[in-house]
Amino acid sequence: MWLATVISVLFFAQAAWRIAKPGADTVDRASAYFNAANFILLGLLGLGCLYWPRRKEDDDDDKSPAGAELVVVVVDSTPAADGKSSSDSAKDAPTEAPTEAPPKRQVTYLSNLKTFLTFIVVTHHVVCFFSNACADGLQTYSLDMGKLLTFQDQDFRSFAFPGLMFTTMNQFYFMAPFYLISAYFCPRSLDRKGFRKFVVDKLVRLGGAWLLWTMLLAPLMSLMINAYAGQPLDWAYDQGTVWFVLWLLNFSVVYAAIAQFIPTVKMSMPHPFILLVIGVGLSGVYYGMTAALGGNLQTNGGSNSVHFGNMNGWDYSIAMYIPWFIAGIVGSRNDWLKSVEEMSTWVVWSLRFIVVGFWTIIFMVFVQSLFSIPGSHLDTPFLLSFLPPVYAMPMTLVVLQLFHQYFNATPQSKLMRNAGSAAYLVYVIQFWPMNLVMMTFVEILKAAGTPIIFIDGHNFITTDAEGNGTLLSEGAIWGGFFFVLVLTQLILWPLSFYLRKLPVMNKVF
Repeated sequence: MWLATVISVLFFAQAAWRIAKPGADTVDRASAYFNAANFILLGLLGLGCLYWPRRKEDDDDDKSPAGAELVVVVVDSTPAADGKSSSDSAKDAPTEAPTEAPPKRQVTYLSNLKTFLTFIVVTHHVVCFFSNACADGLQTYSLDMGKLLTFQDQDFRSFAFPGLMFTTMNQFYFMAPFYLISAYFCPRSLDRKGFRKFVVDKLVRLGGAWLLWTMLLAPLMSLMINAYAGQPLDWAYDQGTVWFVLWLLNFSVVYAAIAQFIPTVKMSMPHPFILLVIGVGLSGVYYGMTAALGGNLQTNGGSNSVHFGNMNGWDYSIAMYIPWFIAGIVGSRNDWLKSVEEMSTWVVWSLRFIVVGFWTIIFMVFVQSLFSIPGSHLDTPFLLSFLPPVYAMPMTLVVLQLFHQYFNATPQSKLMRNAGSAAYLVYVIQFWPMNLVMMTFVEILKAAGTPIIFIDGHNFITTDAEGNGTLLSEGAIWGGFFFVLVLTQLILWPLSFYLRKLPVMNKVF
């Protein structure tokens, strides 16, 4: 109980911080005040669940049930050592569930999918470090961002094209499955624990990680990077990648409250092709949101309202994250995973071909953006503002089915079991080892005689013979990418595995 109490109180402290330093412009200030209200409500909810008078049988300790849930990224989803899955059996079904609960099935593939997506998230950010410098920390460029953002032709850089392809294919879908699979295991967790313990557990597991990053690790990292780049020092607030954790906490708490009053929705999973039609409709919503907010994340455009309240894109949130979270809740009550696992072969291959078709469109968008191609007239701004939901829908189904078909061996290997248990902490702390390795790379460049200058804060480039700023050589870009990627992954996963065993850390992670 003490840890949950400390976390609840720290939310009040963070609310005070946001009010004291709300930002410079009107949108930033409104966002900070929204955050403060959000944090105060979470703190009150936590203290209320802990100390509001309760029945004796509800008075449980605050030990987080590590490994009890299969929640992607933010909850350990590793099956038990005896090979048994943590998925619910018929006896775990809520009273309002169908009379005949679905049989117990192995879901090892969800743990493996979580681990894979976390690996891709880390790789995605390393690619950002060397392509368009849109992550957090020491970064460089492999293209002219001014020309990219205005869709102008520019000189070809060999890393820029595959880098932008890779990050776009990820950005357009990979956070949506995180929300869906996380939500899929919320109903059974709520049924098993009850409202109070469910909320307290989420505050410890999710709120603890959020506070650890935003109040300690992110400001320390900012001090280190700014000191290295010769920038002003400040104890800065930064959401980093844990924006996902905050909003998963918000969504989970809202669901737990609503579930006390609304009946359970009973419905079979729509046919995948019906889901594609729904995806088209959600793309229309996404396009409207993007137009209303003045840009989209992929091009780093738009106003600060896109990120209001620490949401990494309200266009993504309204059109993807919230619908995918709701689908996870409804799918849990109606066992939609079984429908995904039993899709007909022709449907599976149709979805795979559709995904490849979207990859082709993304390929052509960046071919046109980076090269001058006569006769190519793709409407790049429209496509980047329309594709994500309609692409994320088949992509989510494809990765779920693919991992069920090929990566569902039970029991897991020791390597994958350990990686699965470390994945949550990997996601949270990834930028620390990434930036330390990047700093090492910069020192290697300096030792080799490459002049380094910092622009846009802590982003760096080199200079030519006349002293003008210019991009790093292509050899340096490619070499630096593989150096940072390999060393980051080799350090990050074992480090996270052992850090999560420390006192307190083992209750959060």
